[in-house]
Amino acid sequence: MTESPASTVVSSNAVGQRRLLTLLFVDLSGSTAMAEWMEAEHYAAMLAGLRTLYERIVPHHGGVIARIQGDGMLAVFGHPEVREDDGRRATEAALELHAAVRDIVPPGPKPADFAGLALHSGIHAGIVLVNEGDQMRGRFELLGNAPNIAARLSEAARRDEIIASEESLGLQSQFFETGPRFSLQLRGRATPLAAYRVHGRAPVGRRFEASVRRGLAPFVGRRGELAALDAALARTLAGQSQWLGIRAGAGVGKTRLTEEFLRLAADQADQAIQIHRGYCESYLSAEPLQPFLQMLRAMDAYDGGLTDAPPELFAARQSAPAQRADALLALLLALARRTPQLVCIDDLQWADDASLRLLHRLRSAASAQGLPLLLLSASRPAPGLVALPGANDGDADIIELPPLTEAEAARAVQQLLPQTDPFIASEVQRHAGGNPLFIEELCHAAADSGSGLVEGQSSSAWLAALVESRVGRLPPAQAQLVRLAAVIGNVIPVWLLKALSGRGERHPDVLALAAQDFIFPDQRPGHLRFKHGITRDVVYEATGLHARQALHRHISAALSAHGGAEDQLHEQLAYHDAAANDWPAAARHAEAAGDQALAVSALDRAKKQFRAALAALEFLPDAADHQRRWIAIAQRLGMACVFDASQDDLRVLKHAAALAHAIGDPGLIARTEYWLAYVGYALGETRDSLHHAQAAVETAQRCGDHALLAQLPGTVGQLRAAAADYASALPMLDLAIERQRIRASKSAVNQIGLSFSLCCRAYVLGDQGRFEQAHEVFAEALAPFDGSGHAVEASIQGWRAAVLLWQGRWAEAREAAAVANRVGAQVRSMFTCAMGHAAGAYGAWMQDADPAARQHILDATAWLAPRGGGLYSSFQHGWLADILATQGDAGAARHHVALALRRGRRHDWIGGAMAYRAAARLAAGVGDTDRARRYLGLARGAGEQRNSAHEAAVTALLEAELRLDDGWQAALDQARREFERLGMTGFLERALRP
Repeated sequence: MTESPASTVVSSNAVGQRRLLTLLFVDLSGSTAMAEWMEAEHYAAMLAGLRTLYERIVPHHGGVIARIQGDGMLAVFGHPEVREDDGRRATEAALELHAAVRDIVPPGPKPADFAGLALHSGIHAGIVLVNEGDQMRGRFELLGNAPNIAARLSEAARRDEIIASEESLGLQSQFFETGPRFSLQLRGRATPLAAYRVHGRAPVGRRFEASVRRGLAPFVGRRGELAALDAALARTLAGQSQWLGIRAGAGVGKTRLTEEFLRLAADQADQAIQIHRGYCESYLSAEPLQPFLQMLRAMDAYDGGLTDAPPELFAARQSAPAQRADALLALLLALARRTPQLVCIDDLQWADDASLRLLHRLRSAASAQGLPLLLLSASRPAPGLVALPGANDGDADIIELPPLTEAEAARAVQQLLPQTDPFIASEVQRHAGGNPLFIEELCHAAADSGSGLVEGQSSSAWLAALVESRVGRLPPAQAQLVRLAAVIGNVIPVWLLKALSGRGERHPDVLALAAQDFIFPDQRPGHLRFKHGITRDVVYEATGLHARQALHRHISAALSAHGGAEDQLHEQLAYHDAAANDWPAAARHAEAAGDQALAVSALDRAKKQFRAALAALEFLPDAADHQRRWIAIAQRLGMACVFDASQDDLRVLKHAAALAHAIGDPGLIARTEYWLAYVGYALGETRDSLHHAQAAVETAQRCGDHALLAQLPGTVGQLRAAAADYASALPMLDLAIERQRIRASKSAVNQIGLSFSLCCRAYVLGDQGRFEQAHEVFAEALAPFDGSGHAVEASIQGWRAAVLLWQGRWAEAREAAAVANRVGAQVRSMFTCAMGHAAGAYGAWMQDADPAARQHILDATAWLAPRGGGLYSSFQHGWLADILATQGDAGAARHHVALALRRGRRHDWIGGAMAYRAAARLAAGVGDTDRARRYLGLARGAGEQRNSAHEAAVTALLEAELRLDDGWQAALDQARREFERLGMTGFLERALRP
């Protein structure tokens, strides 16, 4: 193996070692006041007693005291070895310390109101830089924010109170009785910290029981494994002895599968089998023969009672420790002679030697005597490629449990995050890699944050500790290799790994990492991939900063020397150069990668790269040429986000416009105003966008930017259409289409512009009731992109679905909406994805009165909310108001009526008439006919403002249905005539119903 790059991972560094630690900070409550009334000798004796407690209790739970200062103490858990339960250990230590300190009686006289001694404690976990300490700094010098947060939590804790951050405990909080989760704003921290007040221990022994206490994730998949277990059960009932071992990495679902099987076995009342259960644990309180002693304690009575119990049961209970294994063996064999037995042991990898010997003896004796005994164990694979013969579950028939398939993982995420947007769901799947525990924790994190996953961040510290504990158990060469792979990235080119480490795809260390579910062959030949994205993120974050940066420099040099596909090379170099803090190179490669992605309409990748380029430029010296470059890249970002804009994109372009005005270049000002108008339009900011468009026109005219002036009619026409100013919009759109048709054959960008202008013209025609013309224009717009999977296809199909809904062609609308939703998801355009989802749901409501439609539209609305809404969001509020008013949910309906009308004040009137009709229905429902008539009048006015024939017809139909006065029949006749004339088939069917 070559020495230089890979050895950087473990090279010593003067600034310390980067470690994931759980920190416990404890302090004595009221110590300052006590020092005033206690004699110095008595106070010193009390401090000595505290020190003795600290030095006894902290190591008992696997912690190390970093320093004791006066009556306060800082302890670390996870040094020198990270354990997956460090958060639990720290909390157990805190509880024991608090209980012990309450029992201390300080020497000397005490005031009458003295309430006794008590601690207040804080627990937090995170990345810490660890240096060797000295007399001043304590045993360790701990640098980083995590120790400060633990101290702040201790400050926030009241007398005899323990506050633990959610990051440090996660699922392990269920091992304790806690108060409700709350947010704490700590001094020096920008965002609130989620935390729990810990009151005591809960009657929970296993992580599965903790999951049950919090609420189990759905059980999905595993049909093949359940069938194999069921077949084994049938063989045992037929008189056979066997041992099945379920083997998989942490969190893959061994215990959940075992519990599901045991539940099914217990439910089969016609099959007489006795079930015994036990588990092993890594905690220091574990006792020899623990799983078998747990089974013994559960045998309070055997079948009909103690009188029917075998004598071996009494012998086992009375046995001395030295004879206990023999007594337990005799008991289980005696039970198997009476009836079939199922003995289940979970987490066998943590079993003590005595338990393992007894397990193997039980298997051998039952097999030799032909007894009906099914041994079922669940364990993790041992480090290394091959387990020693006979070790742990080495004699069992092994069921290797794989991660969930992509489809199974998607089902699990959907059940845990039923309303989340599909992009967050896909990020959860990508990070979790089919690991059910990771899926569950990431879903909880996404649900709690409400904003999905943050790039480069793992989930809670306790989950990171689970990953790091696995890395810590690897042989040093393999641990070094997996850290190197994490710096390369989630996908690892084999040639690059070999160039940096000397290890190829078939090297034993690489094969060992694959066997332990760290990495596996990618679909592309010559590439490896991390099994779980979260594993890569955790390992990367735990690798020292200087070592990481050095490796990124080596990787960048190796990539440049090796060459490859130019588009991929720029992306990779941009990432590694930025991580190495080589900002000029990072900006150059990210800009080039963005340009290449934009050229092939990979808009999501283009956005990401342009943003990376802008971020890199922020680290370069401020100069006029850099400002101009920043503006140029920001404008290309505008091009990339037209189908999926966000408020963040708008802020970037506002900054670009401010820079352009500061420079005073009219050409730059005109173009930044243009992109502000366009991105604002995509976000539904029609009113402001019209002002920016007008500014762009005026400035472009002054500076003679004829190319921009040629583009502006299309933009202004789209904005006028969005504001329902159709009289102004159509001439501008027609002018833009005429110009774009001439240029369409010259570039794909021009064809996209032409198709979108045609799409806008089509929906304006549709809103005016000119449906036949609208569909002809839609056909022309769609022709170059039909079936292409391009973002513009999703946009056109979304608007086509809306027009089909106006026309009452429900089935066709749902088909078009499904395409918009599917393609929008593929190209990561949240607006078109959500638009398609909502339009399809409203079509299902109108066609079949689908009760799920309401929730689907609410989901789509929620997906867009973090991005600042979207174009025509009054549509969705209008649809919701209609459904909710029909269902009689007056409060919710009024809420969406108000939201739709608020959008109208921002020049988005597309859902206004629908909202007023819903308000009329609500008023009529409570007998307020005057208010209902007023709302119907407002609905007619909203339709007339858009010159919308279909809105007038639907409003007439509602007037007839409400029967507010004797004119209802005339309104019904009018609606029927208009529906027939306009080809509004679904509405005509509704109007013809008796």
